[in-house]
Amino acid sequence: MNQLPVTYSVICIDVLMNRVIPQFKIENPIHCQFWCQGLNDTYKVTTAKEIFILRVYRHNWRTRSEISFEIDALLHLQANGSDVAYPIKTQTGEYIADLIAPEGMRHAVLTRYADGSELNFSIPESAQIYAKHMAQLHLNSTQFNSLHQRFQLDVQHLITEPLQRIKPFLKERQDDWNFIENYAQLLAKKLQTALNHSPQLVLCHGDLHGGNAHKNSQLLVSFDFDCCALGLRSYDLAVFKWALEVDNKSPQIWENFLHYYQLHFPLPAEEIALIDTLVSIRHIWLIGLHIDIAVAKGWLNGKYFDQKIAFLRKQQLTTKG
Repeated sequence: MNQLPVTYSVICIDVLMNRVIPQFKIENPIHCQFWCQGLNDTYKVTTAKEIFILRVYRHNWRTRSEISFEIDALLHLQANGSDVAYPIKTQTGEYIADLIAPEGMRHAVLTRYADGSELNFSIPESAQIYAKHMAQLHLNSTQFNSLHQRFQLDVQHLITEPLQRIKPFLKERQDDWNFIENYAQLLAKKLQTALNHSPQLVLCHGDLHGGNAHKNSQLLVSFDFDCCALGLRSYDLAVFKWALEVDNKSPQIWENFLHYYQLHFPLPAEEIALIDTLVSIRHIWLIGLHIDIAVAKGWLNGKYFDQKIAFLRKQQLTTKG
């Protein structure tokens, strides 16, 4: 019988231990555990003295150039004093290992493990700590540049492409599709105007919702830069506000966060005014992302879209479009 093609596979841990992890410059790896299944597959790699994270990118999720851009970003931030989970070189002095999976080429990157736990934002001090950390990331990335090609946090990436994925799922919900399409057009105009008037795009993490940073007794370390790209700095702040609103957190957390962020790296007034628009844009992007990465589509059901669209309708009323 001929071997059947595969859309998505999970790489055997023994293969990673024997063929992939030894390609990186770490001493005596003794254990590998499949740690998290998300946008990509994440493995926890342990040596006698240290812990690392091995990310195996999905097939056709990121090109080698796009991954190289992410690595450039991490190395730049590390060199400029930011606490990030920086990458580890391979034995050949590169940072990316290639592996042929049943579905085709996949890429792997090894980074430091960010020890600790997520901040508890019910504690007032956490908003202050996170604001300072995010401002420092942005300050340290002001001179960043990369020769590698990558998408930008623009109308195409954040709105146009997600809408193309969403539309087929709402073919039986015409009123909801009309609402999203019309609302997205207004959001796109506001974003494009801001991009046209921005002096330059800057490096953004792209997913600073509060969970992609761990704090131990001494440091707050950011990780998972898979969504990083050039964009408006206010987008990173909007992602955090979006996360607070989705979880119905107290508005005081956001107010504290924005106050302390402004103390370290003030945002132009026009970018602050854009944040609520970017909250809605983030939400549309996320729906498109879920559709894009879902191997099994059953959970993208009526209840899912009810919840996601309800948030957008509420956001439109709150911000008046």
